[in-house]
Amino acid sequence: MGFVEQNVTIDAKYALGGTLTFLEEQSSKHPVIIMVHGSGPVDRDSNAKRMPMNIFKELSALAVDEGFATLRYDKRGLGASGGDYHATGVYDLVDDVQAVVNFAKEHEEIDNKRIILLGHSEGTILTPLMNDRDPVAGLILLAPCAEKLAETTKWQREEMVNEIRSMKGFQGWLLKVLKVDQKILKMNDQLTEKILGTDEAVITYKGKKVNAKWNREHADVDVSESLINVTCPVLAISGTKDVNVKMDDAKKVCTLVKGECESHLLKDLTHILRKTETEYLLSKILNGNKKLMKKPLDGEVKDIIRQWLGKFQ
Repeated sequence: MGFVEQNVTIDAKYALGGTLTFLEEQSSKHPVIIMVHGSGPVDRDSNAKRMPMNIFKELSALAVDEGFATLRYDKRGLGASGGDYHATGVYDLVDDVQAVVNFAKEHEEIDNKRIILLGHSEGTILTPLMNDRDPVAGLILLAPCAEKLAETTKWQREEMVNEIRSMKGFQGWLLKVLKVDQKILKMNDQLTEKILGTDEAVITYKGKKVNAKWNREHADVDVSESLINVTCPVLAISGTKDVNVKMDDAKKVCTLVKGECESHLLKDLTHILRKTETEYLLSKILNGNKKLMKKPLDGEVKDIIRQWLGKFQ
C-alpha cells in the first residue's frame, strides 16, 4: 500500500509549513502522531544546518507503515514557517503545537480521538505543557527532560567543567593553563545576568543573537508540574550515552505521570537516538555525533515505539 505526503500550511500566529503523511486507501480515519522539535534551529525533519539528524523523517516512515498519519512542521521562523526564530519563547512554541493539534482535529483523514504527541529533547517539555491545555491520547518522550531546563543545563556545565579539570596529558595541562573551566562559568554568569537584566526578546552576546525570552521563560517552566497532570499512556526512552539530558529522567517521568507509563534506558544510546561505543565523556560523544548522524536511527528505539503504538490500533 502506498502513502500520501502533503505539504500543508497550518494556521497559527505565524503560518507554519508542515508535512502530513498517511497511507492511501485506508478505510477508516488515521490516528496521528504530531512531532514536536527539540531546541535549536531545526526543521520538520529535525534537521539543522550541519546537523542532519533526520529523526522525525525516519520516525514518520515507521509510523505510517504502522497505519498512523504523521504531522511534522518547521519551527517558527524556519523553513516554510513564518515568524522570528530568535524572538520565540517557550509559550510561543506551545501555541504552535496547539495550532498543529487544532489542524489535525479538523482534517478529514485524522481520527481526532487518537492524537499522539511525540517530543524529542525540548519537545518532551513542550508536549506535557500542551497536554495541560488540551489532553491528548498519548505521549512519546524521546531523550526526556523531567525538570526545569535550567537545572539540566546547569548539570551539563558541571559535567563539562569536571571533565576539563580531570583531563590528563598535554591537553589537560593546556586547558588548565588557559583556565577554560573558569571561562565557561564566567561566560555563563555574564550571559545569565544580561538575559535577566532585560525584557527584550532578543539580545546580542559576543556578536551572536541570543533568544533572551526563551531563556527567561525556561527559567520558570518546570515540566514536572505538567507531567503530574498526564493521564494518557506515556512512552519514555533515554540512553546511557546521552550527555544532553539526565539518563534517569525517563524513569522519573513514570514516577510523575498518573497514566500508564513505560520507560526504557537503552545501553549506549545517545541524544540523537543512535548508539555509540565511545566512552562516556561529553566532549567525545558530542564530537562523534557528526559520524553517528550518517547512520539510521537505532533499531531498538524503533522496535520499542512500534510495539507501543500497537495499543492505539
